[in-house]
Amino acid sequence: MIVLAQVEIQKARTLLGHMPEQANRLIHFLNTHTSEELAALEIRDRTGTIQTVKRVLTMKNFIQNLERKCQDMQVGINAFTEKFTVLQEKGLPSLLTNDHKLMTHKNYAHKVNTYVTDQITASSSTSEERTLPSG
Repeated sequence: MIVLAQVEIQKARTLLGHMPEQANRLIHFLNTHTSEELAALEIRDRTGTIQTVKRVLTMKNFIQNLERKCQDMQVGINAFTEKFTVLQEKGLPSLLTNDHKLMTHKNYAHKVNTYVTDQITASSSTSEERTLPSG
């Protein structure tokens, strides 16, 4: 999902080009010239032009917010991966299928339940006498 978002961010950046840098200057230009001066430049609708420029700035802000969200998600994913790797090193089953795809929740829950059952069976068969936990 993050990769798709990054692809879309790049497309939006390409579409915007240098417009965000020019947008504030254009708004200032439109606000400081008279209707006659703008008409001479073939700008007949000052308000519509300003709204179009503001859309560019809004899109720029959306892109920046999406980039921040992607970075936050990546940090969270990395933290989860590190913690899950530690658990896997201690014997927890992998989240991946044989063809390296992510398992469904239902399949993984079944796999973990089977793993736990096997661990309980293995530990109970190795101890001859069961004692109640103390403490």
